Amino acid sequence: MGVPYCIVKGKARLGTVVHQKTATALALVDIKDEDKMSLNAVVEAVNANFIDKSEEIRRTWGGGVLGVKSRAKIAKREAAAAREAAIAKTA
Repeated sequence: MGVPYCIVKGKARLGTVVHQKTATALALVDIKDEDKMSLNAVVEAVNANFIDKSEEIRRTWGGGVLGVKSRAKIAKREAAAAREAAIAKTA
C-alpha cells in the first residue's frame, strides 16, 4: 500500500502538531514545497524504525511465562498422560 504511518505515544503529542490540546489522528494532505524535505526525513525515520521492524516486534511480543493456573493445568494433563502410558505398558 505504501502509506507511511506510525503510532505516537499520547494524544497530546499529536495535538502539538495541530496547535490543539489533544488530537487522536493526524493526516497530512497538503505539504508546502519548503517542508517536503523535512517531511521526507520524518517518513524515512518512521519507515526505518516502525514499519520495517513491525514484523520483528510482533514476533517478540510476550514473554511466554505462564501463570499459576495454567502451569497447574498443564502439570495435571502431563500426570494423566503419564498414568495412561504406565497403564498401557502393564496391560
